[in-house]
Amino acid sequence: MYLRVLLLSVLAILLMGCALPGKGLQVQNLFDDGAARERALKIADVSVQSGNYLAAIEIYQKLLARNKFDDEVLSALGSTYLKAGAPIEAVSVFENLEAVAPDDIRPHLGLGRAHLFLYRPETAALYFAKAETLEPRNIDVLGGLAIAADMAGNHEEARKLYAAALDIVPDDMRIRNNVALSYLMEGEYDAAVTSLEALAFAPQSSPKIRQNLAMAYGLAGDEAASVRIARLDLDPETADNNLKFYNLVRRMKDHNLLRRYLLGPRPGIAGAT
Repeated sequence: MYLRVLLLSVLAILLMGCALPGKGLQVQNLFDDGAARERALKIADVSVQSGNYLAAIEIYQKLLARNKFDDEVLSALGSTYLKAGAPIEAVSVFENLEAVAPDDIRPHLGLGRAHLFLYRPETAALYFAKAETLEPRNIDVLGGLAIAADMAGNHEEARKLYAAALDIVPDDMRIRNNVALSYLMEGEYDAAVTSLEALAFAPQSSPKIRQNLAMAYGLAGDEAASVRIARLDLDPETADNNLKFYNLVRRMKDHNLLRRYLLGPRPGIAGAT
């Protein structure tokens, strides 16, 4: 991970080509020639990939200061705000994008995601519904509607939407992961374990999916399996603490608490994808 970040940082410096002796990197120099916009977007993309969201946001804001109607930049800025954990700012940006491009799917998708992050499932569903009128077979739209339904406790509707998405892309890992979470939130722990076991060790799997499997094992009462899977990505202390939480949720049988944990903002390493 450190090497990846280092390489991305070096790439950003090379792309900028604007270091001044003894002055460091001068961001304003990004905008001094005719190819400035494309160069700035490349640098912002590298910054996002390396997790340097503030640098990317600064670049996007400077570009918008030159053209506040640039829909590509507005979309990128809104998405970056979401990745940075700033949904209120994302809502403002996507509302501006909606004014610029009302018939474009991006502002409606972005607003839906931002309101999911704010745990506002009804509002999120309204925006996803707008997006669905533009692209009825878009699995991101269907997946967003499904999460909103799960968040509201309407798991039957969520599963219909997940099924519709999987009819379009049967092997989509994000949708299949979220179907398993829907089982978890209904207390169908064995079904969730079965679903996640098929995903957790696939080549395209992720720590989030493996930790969802650890949670499913924990909620099902298989503590040994839960800890074994959790420790693939977590240190022993964190894995043990997570198991205590899973045991608490199992004893409380509080599905609303589980929904908040899995579908709310920044739920941790486990959760929806």
